[in-house]
This record gives sequence, structure tokens and C-alpha cells, in this order.
Amino acid sequence: MALRIVFVLSPYQNAFFTEIADALSEALTSAGVDTLTTTEAGDHEVGDDDVFVLLPPHEYVALEGTGFVDDEAVAARTIGIAAEQPQESFFERNAAIGARLGVLLDFSALAVAAYRRFGVDAHHLRFGYVPSWDRIRDQAGQRRIDTPVLYLGNKSERRMRMLASAAAELAHHGARLVVSDNSEPNRTSDAAFYVGERKRDLLQGTGLLVNIHQSGVPYFEWLRFIEAAHCGTPMLSERSVASEPFIDGEDYASFEGVDFARRLDDLMDNSDQRNRLAESAYQRLLEHPLSDSIVTLIDAAKSLRTNAAPNRLPARTRVAQIGRERIDIDPHTNWASPRGPWSKLRRRIARRWVVIAPTGTLLRASVDDLVGAGDRPFVSVMANGHAPDGSPMLEGLWTWQPWRLLFAQHLGRVIIVDADVERAARAWLPDPDFDDHPHLRIQLFAAVHGLAGGHVASPLASLSVPVDIDQSVPDSLSIRCRQLLITSS
Repeated sequence: MALRIVFVLSPYQNAFFTEIADALSEALTSAGVDTLTTTEAGDHEVGDDDVFVLLPPHEYVALEGTGFVDDEAVAARTIGIAAEQPQESFFERNAAIGARLGVLLDFSALAVAAYRRFGVDAHHLRFGYVPSWDRIRDQAGQRRIDTPVLYLGNKSERRMRMLASAAAELAHHGARLVVSDNSEPNRTSDAAFYVGERKRDLLQGTGLLVNIHQSGVPYFEWLRFIEAAHCGTPMLSERSVASEPFIDGEDYASFEGVDFARRLDDLMDNSDQRNRLAESAYQRLLEHPLSDSIVTLIDAAKSLRTNAAPNRLPARTRVAQIGRERIDIDPHTNWASPRGPWSKLRRRIARRWVVIAPTGTLLRASVDDLVGAGDRPFVSVMANGHAPDGSPMLEGLWTWQPWRLLFAQHLGRVIIVDADVERAARAWLPDPDFDDHPHLRIQLFAAVHGLAGGHVASPLASLSVPVDIDQSVPDSLSIRCRQLLITSS
């Protein structure tokens, strides 16, 4: 029986799911199945052999409307592949949509069991080895470790609390926390969201990957672990269930919540154990290629192939992205140009630095070490502290992304800035309303004048005042900030 599996995506989806569609297509091709990926469903000419995949169903429907579930002929030929965790906000939505599609698959056996409790006949599609993701096979010699410890994940409150609780240990081991903003789809790779080869470059140069669950559900983060295993990167994960065939203690290390800092110390002091975990994970991954388990998807598609093909697919409905426009404004004047003031200031042999931070802030490294050897006018430093409710929390999560200022979001309150830049910023914006928010003055000055700041993505500062969880610009200043960014000259 002929078969073609068509992955239907929205151009406004998370870029991560395009990666997954590519990996599944690679496995299907190796199994002799034709595939196609489209972001324009309405333009697709439906063939008699086509079966369609929404990845994940809730995101496509949220972005492009309910056409795939409302049209019974289309739904009968459609497979949903989900990757959401039980008790997360989108899980029930996937269940509701999946119940109306021909088949629902998930990468987690734990999630499959939860879907079945909802009355959805879901099936387990185990993820596995993907040849194009392999960074070990052709590796010559020892890996170069640029990042001793890495957190690579979203900014869920639970995760941030746990990271903040181990801030001193993370800082001690040179951790880098790459925190993505999950308040809207991450459509492309950027400073806070890594996709594709760029992500695997980062993982290949990482000594230990830290994994924390989004919620209290002990869900094994399959895709995060498997990507790390492809790159020879050992993982320290919060205790999980349903990780088979990968074994806790052999293929990855684990911790209970309160033991995070201690287990991190133990593993970082034992390179032999880290190497054993990475080697075991990679070897077991090779034993379970995605090209073997892809039969689950193929069999599901064949079962739907017996249903009559629809005449056409529902067209996309969205004409604009969800969320903020992540494009920085053009600077009105460029201090960093060859003739700009910054080009003269940076020639100084001895640089003078000013620390701008809330009263009582402690630094875990010297100013010179935080600034580093780069030619940067300022750096923002990630800081730990406590939220107003007393729970541990982080601030200063993101690198230099001036577009956030347009949406009333600052980049953290701990800044180390060149003294002359700080003085120029005060002269440019003498408004006393900003005296209580000097970090914001520096960030606005830099955005308007074309200065790019650095970022210390490790909690090397500690706040004595409550953490600004949302890093929000006060309402009294937000309109003024936007005016300055758009109209200053």
C-alpha cells in the first residue's frame, strides 16, 4: 500500500517542532516512506495516499483554527503527535483535540497513560537515535568543554525557584543558564532560544546538562535527554519515571528536589562518573534508533489510509504572529561606530567601571572577572534572591535583547557599566524619575545609541531586596520609555 505522511505546521509555531518533524521525516525516509512538510495546508494538493500529522495538535489549532478537527474527513486522516506534560496547561487541550483526530501519539509513556485516563486511545511513539543529530560518531579526540554546567529550558516558576536555590553552587561551577521565554511561541533561534545545529553545538561543548521538571509530575524530558545523548553530554535530572529503556544511575544521574545542589557538587567533582553516564547513554541510544520505533507512526498512518481522502485541507487562518515583535529598533545615533564617542572611550588602557544594583547586592566575582576581556560598554549580571513570598527566585534572565524594552520589560537591575557611559546616560536622560531606576536609564541609552551589552548568564550576583520576577518596567515609566526608544534623536 502506497503511503505519504504530510507534516502540517504553522509558520508561527515553535521552531522546536520543525526540528522534530525533520527528525521524524528522516526516520520515515529510512523506512521507505514518502514524507512532505507544508506550512500552507490550504495550498496542498491532497493525494489518495496522504495521511496528515499535526505536531503538536493543540498549537496548530490555537494558531490556525479548528479546521482539521471540524472537517470529519480531514480529521479521520490526521494523526496528532503531542509532547506536552501531564498537568501542564496544554495537556487537556491536546486530549480534547486528539480525541477527534484519527490517532494521537506521544513520545512519553507517562503522557500516554494520562491521555487514556481522559478516555483518549493514545499510543506511545518512543523517540530514539537520529543520525543527523549525532555529534559523537565523527568526533576526533576529546570534546572541548566551553560550558561546565548548562541549564537549557524555559522560565517556568518552579524551575527558576530550584535554580535559585542552588545559585551559589551553580555560580561556583561556572554554570550557564540559557532561559527561554515561553510566554509566546519561539519561532526562530535567538539569544535565549537555541534550535538545530546551534543547539547541538552548545550541547557538544557542555560538561553537564541540568534538567528540572516544569511541575511536580516526574515526567522524563525525553527530547532534552536524547539531544544531550547525541552530543556526549551527561545529564543530571530531577527524579523521573517512565524513562525506559534509559536507566537512572547508568545513563543519567538524578536528584530529589532538596538534594539538587549536593548532587551537582558530587557530579562536578567526579569526571569519571560523568564520562560513564555519557558513554552509556550514547551506546543505549544507538540500540534504539528512531528508524525502528517509527513503525508506530507508520502503522497508525496505514490504519487511517483506509479512510477516504478529503478533497482539500483547511487553509491557514492566521495572518500575524502571536506575541511580541522581537525586532530591535534601529539606534538613532551609534556610539559604537568608528567615529562615535565609544570608539574613543574604549581606547583607554585603564577602564573605570560603575556597579549599578539595588542596595545590598553582593557579587560572587570581581568586577574585572564579570566584565571579562571583551570590548563591551556594560554587562548585565544574573542575580538570585527571593520573591516577595520568600521563595528563591532569579532575575536578569536574558542577554542583551533591547526589543524587550519596547514592551515594558527591563533586562535586570544588576549592571556593570563603563563610568563614562554611565555619565553620558545621565546627561542624556537627566529626568529624576529615572534616578530610582538607573539600570533602566543605562539600557535605554544603550538601545537608542547602538551600544550592545554583554550578559553574565550565571547567578553571580545576590540580591537583598525582593527579586523582580517579571523584570517589568514600572507603569509610571513604561510610556516614557517607549517614547524615548521610538522618537529620540
